[in-house]
Amino acid sequence: MSSHHDWVNEVVARHDSEKPFSPENGTPLKFNVGDLVFFTNSEGVAFRRRVTGYYRPAAPCSLYARGYRYLLDSDSPWMPVTESSLRKDAVVAAL
Repeated sequence: MSSHHDWVNEVVARHDSEKPFSPENGTPLKFNVGDLVFFTNSEGVAFRRRVTGYYRPAAPCSLYARGYRYLLDSDSPWMPVTESSLRKDAVVAAL
């Protein structure tokens, strides 16, 4: 690849052909706005958060193509996270 733009185009094209993530692969998103979840970051540290929205970029986006779908109440509410980094809050799920 010769540039970041080429990489983004490749990631988006692969996503569009394979449709590996919800909801475009036909499965519903696992979490709803308002759900309490635990978000585990890349270092393995879990934080209790609330889903505040869904990431829906207007233009093709490498983050979306790599499975980033959820917005959380965090210090970076604009930065989406993947479904695989979330799990239901067990305390709330038990109620």
